[in-house]
Amino acid sequence: MFKNLEIKILLLVILGSLLFISCEDETKTLDSTLFGYEFFPLEEGKYWIYKMDQTLVKSQGTVTENSVFYLREDVTESFVNTTGDTIYKIQRSMSDSFDGSYVTTDVWTAQITEEAAYRTEENLRFVKMVFPFNVGTTWEGNLFDNLVEVIVAEETVQAYKDWGDYEVTAKGIAVSVEGNNYDNVVTIDQANVEDNDIEYRIAKEQYAVGVGMIKKELSILDTQCPCPGQTWLEKAEAGFILTQTLVETN
Repeated sequence: MFKNLEIKILLLVILGSLLFISCEDETKTLDSTLFGYEFFPLEEGKYWIYKMDQTLVKSQGTVTENSVFYLREDVTESFVNTTGDTIYKIQRSMSDSFDGSYVTTDVWTAQITEEAAYRTEENLRFVKMVFPFNVGTTWEGNLFDNLVEVIVAEETVQAYKDWGDYEVTAKGIAVSVEGNNYDNVVTIDQANVEDNDIEYRIAKEQYAVGVGMIKKELSILDTQCPCPGQTWLEKAEAGFILTQTLVETN
């Protein structure tokens, strides 16, 4: 009887040791890059310069105005809020040319937590990504009323109407932007409304590991005319098309 008891105790000790070793190995091999934090780097002193290709629809669609300008975003400082989260201030400046004089236009904020990455833009809060994520991951990206109205070329537009959930549609792909090659890129679709005769909403962002956002595509167009056979830009009465591409970062 005592011999059998000793064997049982020995087996329990061995089993416990194996479980401990297994857990220890699992902890050691846990790779933080699998969560995706590196796609959204935030630190004081970091900057990004983007080329902005924009088309504005003006005067009830009778005029389209094309422009190219540059946007610089600088992480200037950080602070800890009342809940203990670190908030980063992002100073945004515009210039007519890449190497021209940049004029500060506004300050946005961003933060990253264990669960998600956030940006507050013009008092609108966005969940840019959640962690961990993979292809097919979805979440509510707009933390505000999607019917909020914004002014575009003196016209009132519900730019975020019917955006729905954000979705990771690609991960680990290679992308070339402005002559720079990125080997590990994630694509996030934010809006995809193409089958509506009077509203067109396309929004997509791409992020590279260790870099952040490298490309943004945004098309917000409205019309009251279905006008079969015409392109959206031909029949649009309000809205804009914007392509934002990364030129330089540190």
